[in-house]
Amino acid sequence: FDLVEKFAGYGFNKSHSAAYALVSYQTLWLKTHFPAEFMAAVMTADMDNTDKIVTLVDECHNMRLTIIPPDVNTGQYRFTVNEEGHIVYGIGAVKGVGEGPIEAIIEARDAGGPFRDLFDFCNRVDIKRLNKRVMEKLILAGALDKLGPHRAALMASLEEAMKAAEQKAKAQARGQDDLFGDLFGGDDDAVLPSPSFADVAEWPDKVWLEGERETLGLYLTGHPINMYLAEMKYYTSGKLSEVHPTERGKTATVAGLVIAARTLVTKRGTRMGVLTLDDRSGRLDVTLFSEALERYENLLEKDRILVVTGEVSFDDFSGGLKMSAREMMDIADARGRFLRGVRLQLSADRLDTEFFRRFDEIMRPYRAGICPVQVCYRKPGVQASLQLGTEWRVTPTDQLLDDLRMLLGKQNVALIFE
Repeated sequence: FDLVEKFAGYGFNKSHSAAYALVSYQTLWLKTHFPAEFMAAVMTADMDNTDKIVTLVDECHNMRLTIIPPDVNTGQYRFTVNEEGHIVYGIGAVKGVGEGPIEAIIEARDAGGPFRDLFDFCNRVDIKRLNKRVMEKLILAGALDKLGPHRAALMASLEEAMKAAEQKAKAQARGQDDLFGDLFGGDDDAVLPSPSFADVAEWPDKVWLEGERETLGLYLTGHPINMYLAEMKYYTSGKLSEVHPTERGKTATVAGLVIAARTLVTKRGTRMGVLTLDDRSGRLDVTLFSEALERYENLLEKDRILVVTGEVSFDDFSGGLKMSAREMMDIADARGRFLRGVRLQLSADRLDTEFFRRFDEIMRPYRAGICPVQVCYRKPGVQASLQLGTEWRVTPTDQLLDDLRMLLGKQNVALIFE
């Protein structure tokens, strides 16, 4: 202690300490009285550092601040605050979208007002400054969500919209008048019928969330855990926010998305695993000691959904809770253990040769599983339920369920637990 005390007398310059103290006070005052503006400024300062943005977005949620996803109709290059006090995500934080394309977007928006749809957007923005790759990044990030029915339709219609814009730009460069412009008297786009969007199914949650992570570095408008919430109550003791320390010898079961995972070697030379689970209600650090690590090391992978059973205790270091894992399984194994079957609702008007061909094509790779398939058939005045034969039992993976929901509709595919 004497050495520490001596060092404190000269090792850290006192004027430097005073400056730090003043800046700390000023930033704390700003964060307290202007929280949205302060966090928008901090995120703008670190907008090139995706890892830092992820941490700051978490802090905004903890402060109960609303973050508006990137939007070409309201956003700027930097993070800003709107009249409602909400933080508007900076378009400049979208990976692969530089300052030049964003300047082109803002110039067109300032000149002609908000964009009506994707075709109007491509028509008005200088398309030479926004190539197809940039446009795709904007769609994946959700920046064009208000310009079309959904992201899958925007992506499927992008090529047609850009071709139409390029043709118009070439015609204008040659000094040619548009035929429809002559017919309707002038070049007012408002009188022209808007081209229609491609008729395609919406992306599954997993696809559009992965697009957000690819372009923003985080899940902004949803969370991968959301699609599992309905079934997780059958696997777990409750949400992570509801977990309490367990008595010695007793366990709790939790589930969540692995947001960090690593292995390390202790001072005694033994290996152990450490992972962090997140279910959007909270987070929990999980430790796997040597025996558990040996059994479950293949599951220690970021972005997996895991169901973990173990003892929960206070963590003196972090001040929160921690779990010592005894048993671990991924979502597919959990379904195999708890699921009683898959129920499909079919209506007579959907059943034709093409439907049965597509149904067989979807089911074939997942047959020879252990999960029964139940079909509920409906037509006017008639309803029946039957269970398909054992040769139609399936392995209920996410891909199978996503494909069935796209074929039948989300409301017509259900998991049976009881």
